[in-house]
Amino acid sequence: MNGTLADQLQSHLANYGPPMINSQRGGNEDPSMYMNGSSASVSNTNGSSSMGNDQKFPSYKRMAQRRKVPEGELCAVCSDLATGYHYGVASCNGCKTFFRRTIVSEQTFICQYNGNCDVNKNIRCACRHCRFNKCLLVGMDAKAIQNDRDRIGPTKKVKMSSGSDDEQATTPHRLQDQEIIDQLTQVESLCQELRRCIIPEVTGVTHALTSPCLLFETTDLKVDVSLTNTMFKELYPASMNDIRMWNIREMRICIEWAKTFDIYQRLNLFDQFALVRNFAFAFNLLNRVFYSPDHGPDKIVFQNGAFIMRQPQQQVQLSGCRPIYTRQMDEIMIPFRKLQLSVAEFATFKAALFFNPDALDLSPSAKQEVFEERNKYLGGLFTCITQKIGIPTGVQKYGSLLMMTASIQNILAQNEENMQVMELFKNWEVDPFVKELCMKRA
Repeated sequence: MNGTLADQLQSHLANYGPPMINSQRGGNEDPSMYMNGSSASVSNTNGSSSMGNDQKFPSYKRMAQRRKVPEGELCAVCSDLATGYHYGVASCNGCKTFFRRTIVSEQTFICQYNGNCDVNKNIRCACRHCRFNKCLLVGMDAKAIQNDRDRIGPTKKVKMSSGSDDEQATTPHRLQDQEIIDQLTQVESLCQELRRCIIPEVTGVTHALTSPCLLFETTDLKVDVSLTNTMFKELYPASMNDIRMWNIREMRICIEWAKTFDIYQRLNLFDQFALVRNFAFAFNLLNRVFYSPDHGPDKIVFQNGAFIMRQPQQQVQLSGCRPIYTRQMDEIMIPFRKLQLSVAEFATFKAALFFNPDALDLSPSAKQEVFEERNKYLGGLFTCITQKIGIPTGVQKYGSLLMMTASIQNILAQNEENMQVMELFKNWEVDPFVKELCMKRA
């Protein structure tokens, strides 16, 4: 999180502005100009030309025109409602697009769980390796992807929702962004499920980092029904025990959330620790204010009903510590609400902040990869915003979000000072897990 985020706004305007529409079918435009990344492990079996494909596989297009899926037919891959027969299989638009893009861009994926992940409509974006294998297993045919039609980006025009007469095209770049957004949004919903569960204890951060990801095991975890549970019952003034409980819980969820990113899993343990240490309290803070039920601008409400006032109640004040709740309300919570930030935008914004190439202790070898990953999520955030409200208004919202990063960083620095005061004067015992994860080494 640094000032360079805002400097990238202009580059995204160039990359994501309304693209030229290729009005002639089968033009010479190279689709690779739209693609991010350079992975090339899935074999391309599309054939050499669209004419060859049409002659060799004439039936798929005619079948799609003649055959309609029966009402209520489910996608063979994820069990969402099917929209038609795509590449020979009844499937939804999401799985159709995912399969086509994986083949066209020649991507490869890695599974964290030995290729045994469940693939359903709720978590279909969680493991792309298992989702692609499921596509093949149910019979999707890579040879049915027509080279020219499916490789060239513009397939339709969509009106900008700003009400202007400008038009955008759906390009492979934007489709790739949409898959990123969908995946982050689904992971966000899994985080919400995990917040309601009893989270197994760990011996430390390394133990948490090296354990299987809990987000894919929420159905096996018990719901927390204890007296200090996370379910909302009624509003009540928060105590330091409430804050402690939520701090620990969010730090644990931050690690589980981080483990859903493929690139994060490929980093060594030292770099994983560096990234999550840099972001853990930001994750806690952002979730705290974004998911706070709206009971006015002067109150942060935790999801179990505990609240903190603008002028904090006596039970959450510690001598020597500067109050930061007012800043959390004025500089993050209220701006989020004014911007009407959606869950998808919030999830993508968090991912862009997490992959910080300037994170303390991040190795030089990891910095470039993390930098490129951040750009991917910045691009996804821009698409997420502008596809709903159009370029002119979207640019302002996008810029406003990026400008908030300086305030977030300042609040985090102030929190770090407060934790040092607690440690020095022993006026509150910081949880060892939180201390290991959040307090920077001397």
